[in-house]
Amino acid sequence: MKEKNRQITELYDKFVYSSITPQGWSIVIMPDKILIDNFHHGYAHIHPDRREIKTENLKDTFIIVLDHINTNKGVKYNKLMEELIK
Repeated sequence: MKEKNRQITELYDKFVYSSITPQGWSIVIMPDKILIDNFHHGYAHIHPDRREIKTENLKDTFIIVLDHINTNKGVKYNKLMEELIK
């Protein structure tokens, strides 16, 4: 059985799911279906294009995502990309 540590945060009608396992971590923003993770490619990236992001850990990435949602009262995808991409 896989060991998981999950957290769900609701902010401005968005649900931010964070999960960490021995294989890596992920953040999913719903209902926008934005996935950020470090599985399979060896670096933290955002889907669907797998662009590398500037943070390497769940905590720093989670803070950027929550700050973005709080500041913009939701998700502005292009602006979030600017905040996350190297």
